[in-house]
Amino acid sequence: MPHLTDSLPPQDIMVEVRKFISGTARSSQSSNTLELTRTALNLLKNVPATREAVLEYFCSVFFVAVTKYMRQIETRQNLPISEENIIAEIHVVLSSFINGNPEAWAPIISAWSLDLLGKLSSDYSKRINLSGNVGINDSLQQWMSCRATRILIDITEQCLQCLMHADTESCIKALLDTSVLHSPHFDWVVAYVGSCFPNVVITRVLSCGLKDFYAMGCNDFKDKKIDPKLNSVVGILSHLTGSHLYYIRTALLDLFMWSLDENISVNEDTKIQRLATVPFLLNLASLSPMLLKAITRDISQILRPDVIPRLALFSTDWIRYFNDDAKNLISIAVHLALGCDQGALQIINILLDTSLNPSNVGYHSVNAAQNVKTICREILELILEEIELTIRTDNSKSNNIPLLASINQDLPSVIPLLLNSQPLKIKTAVRLLSLLGTQNPNVLISAATYVLQKAQTTFHLAVLVRLITDNANFFSKKYKTENTLSDNGYFTQVVEQAIREVQYSNIADDLATRQLFQNLTILLKWENSGRIPSLKSNFISRAVKVNLLQMTMYLMKTNNVDFASDIAEMLDCLNPPNNNNFPANVELILRLTRAIIRFFFICIAENDIVKKERGAKIVCRFLRGLTTYSQYARVLALREILEITIFGDPAKYFEAKEKFKFNIIKSFLLQQNHKQGTGAILAQRHSSVFHAGIIGQGPRKPPPDNNVDKEIVKLNNTLLMDVIKACCSNRDFSQYPVDTDALTLVSLLLVELISPDVMYNGLPWPDEEFTKVTVERDLQIRRSFKDAPVLWTLLQLTAWYRPALAYCSVLLRAIVATVLANWSNNTGIMITNVMALGQLLPPPLTSIADILPVLEPHQIITVMRECVWMYMHENIPSPMLFTRAEGATIAWRDTDTSSPNIRFTETLRLLLLANIHILGSLYATLFFNEHKYI
Repeated sequence: MPHLTDSLPPQDIMVEVRKFISGTARSSQSSNTLELTRTALNLLKNVPATREAVLEYFCSVFFVAVTKYMRQIETRQNLPISEENIIAEIHVVLSSFINGNPEAWAPIISAWSLDLLGKLSSDYSKRINLSGNVGINDSLQQWMSCRATRILIDITEQCLQCLMHADTESCIKALLDTSVLHSPHFDWVVAYVGSCFPNVVITRVLSCGLKDFYAMGCNDFKDKKIDPKLNSVVGILSHLTGSHLYYIRTALLDLFMWSLDENISVNEDTKIQRLATVPFLLNLASLSPMLLKAITRDISQILRPDVIPRLALFSTDWIRYFNDDAKNLISIAVHLALGCDQGALQIINILLDTSLNPSNVGYHSVNAAQNVKTICREILELILEEIELTIRTDNSKSNNIPLLASINQDLPSVIPLLLNSQPLKIKTAVRLLSLLGTQNPNVLISAATYVLQKAQTTFHLAVLVRLITDNANFFSKKYKTENTLSDNGYFTQVVEQAIREVQYSNIADDLATRQLFQNLTILLKWENSGRIPSLKSNFISRAVKVNLLQMTMYLMKTNNVDFASDIAEMLDCLNPPNNNNFPANVELILRLTRAIIRFFFICIAENDIVKKERGAKIVCRFLRGLTTYSQYARVLALREILEITIFGDPAKYFEAKEKFKFNIIKSFLLQQNHKQGTGAILAQRHSSVFHAGIIGQGPRKPPPDNNVDKEIVKLNNTLLMDVIKACCSNRDFSQYPVDTDALTLVSLLLVELISPDVMYNGLPWPDEEFTKVTVERDLQIRRSFKDAPVLWTLLQLTAWYRPALAYCSVLLRAIVATVLANWSNNTGIMITNVMALGQLLPPPLTSIADILPVLEPHQIITVMRECVWMYMHENIPSPMLFTRAEGATIAWRDTDTSSPNIRFTETLRLLLLANIHILGSLYATLFFNEHKYI
């Protein structure tokens, strides 16, 4: 047999023709298929008239091979198919024809292969679909596993490759014509070819689909009878989105923008196509999530502000494609929006911005602009209602709403809408977050945290209340954790997260942190007002109380009076004594006590009188409630206040002398001693060196004078007394709220803090000679009163609330002893005034302070010894000498029973007589029964 590429002589050609005719006339069983095929290939090359017959014969060969392949699939066998070797030879020859003379052979072979693929796809569609209805991807996979159809696809691809640059239109037309004839079974071929030539095929598929769509006219989207050709377009494009999404998106966008062209010079047919384009695209997107994804990807770049007015121009013509009902058009828009798994927030923002756009630029009339805004708002409302309806009817389906999932991915952009200036945007954000919260409660916690931190106006803080109101069941819901003291609402997590986030910022006094506490204060005030139903469960105050331990850390660290005032005002709104749910946590109570006292001293250091007094009032209210609620809080509060006032740095604001500060010496005293020499230590010789100053800095310097203004000191003392009295409050007494038993604790603390010795601290006054034993302690106590003049104010406080002063007996006798040893007119006056106020000295000894200024030093010592010391020695200042009327808090001493003996007053009377020219009126008052002394 001659080689296929060689030309045959005429006589051989006739032989080959007869052989081919006789072979095709006999049955397939009796003929040699391989020989017959080779004969047909020779004829195809040498006898053009036999081309159709040969190609028809090749069709039968392919049909036989595909039939056997299908049978093996059905029987699950894997036997050799002899026709596949023959088909391989056909493939080789046809490929050589195409490559050798593409202009002549490519159109012929292309038409033949496409037609054959169409027939095979249609005839074997039921057999290839063994597993039920399958998509293009599955059909493509099954057909490409067949060697016969795989060779046909390769031949088709070669032909199209040759024709694509020469005759694109006819090439794609042939492909699509075959597709229309054998649709939808031929779609897998179009999809494969489209993968090879995406740019051209996708555009042509869309064009053909659009023409068929507008040719069919109106189409009811709600009707399930969708055009099969439209389904084919959807299937082909959906298959290509996997690897050619960019080309598809570009083609769709180009088609969309082409449809909005307002050029009136085009023909009527083109105008109709343009009007049908958007309904066509909407139907495509509704039938394929992949195409919807391609269209809605970065949709903000498509629906630009300048594009929306043009949509309004054509929207009335789109309705006829939806049964002339605008509701159907809106319905499909809502349906597509709900199916968007990306770009959902952009869609929401487009609807919002269009609804709120005050400009009418680009619209043909004001009514058209208003109509677009109304429709956008309606679509937005329908979207939200549809999601709410789905969640209410079947919450399990809420996870299958693509739009909601897409918005969940854009939470960082959704949550800031809560602080927008437009109420519609705020309302929409609240509803979206509430819907997301049904799937993930952390969304609500994050949103509430953001507003709690960032809200700077009551209007935006009310948004938080709205969010809480819409999700009242969630925020008032209780949960149990190991770190909480009791069951608390989920708002506790909101407060906890807000505090944690500001802690991570590493800035304690920044404006954001202050804003957090200011917002909590406002919420607590709203809750306390009882006017907001959703806050009546008191979950805000419960949440704050659970997180108080962390909040007190800020008050313990900051020195900013404004920031500290914000925290203190929030604490003031808690009103712990009237709340039975206040946590009974000892650690928390003690930290709160220390924190609020620290705030008090921050206020004392403040120069602004208004801020100082306002802060002190807050401290008084809070401590009044806290100390009546907790006894150990009272003890700690009084101790902290007294220690800091007397020995702490704030003591300077109460006229105390400032402490001398010196640089820390790095070397030790032992090292300094070693510098004195290295000689041997002899008996009776000191081995250490002592200094009357600071080593390396010379003699000690006297403390600097206190420069605080006297009026400020006076105000500070008044505020201090108010705070101490608040700590000593008794809720059982309304007329006299200070509890004298608590003032007794103040007296005992003063003794503990000031007296350096624990011995001889009892109430009795010893003989005067005994002061030689306690002289060092007495001088130390006197020095304390000199360095911290506020002690006199504290003594006066205890003297006023009798009999608390009696417990300070050791302090009184120490000061009197120092006056006896080293007279001081001023000190003597102050100590006798305090003792008189506390009724430790009865009349007429109570007036000694009025006499001391006119006496000589030796006379002062005589009066203090003979009148004060001797009286106190024989009349022990016991609290038992005082009686308290029923219902009263201040005790009194009976002047008749405590009247002093004449030997305690005679010295005083004689000194008055010696100074009668000055103290005559006082003498007449004190000794009006003078005859008894004669």
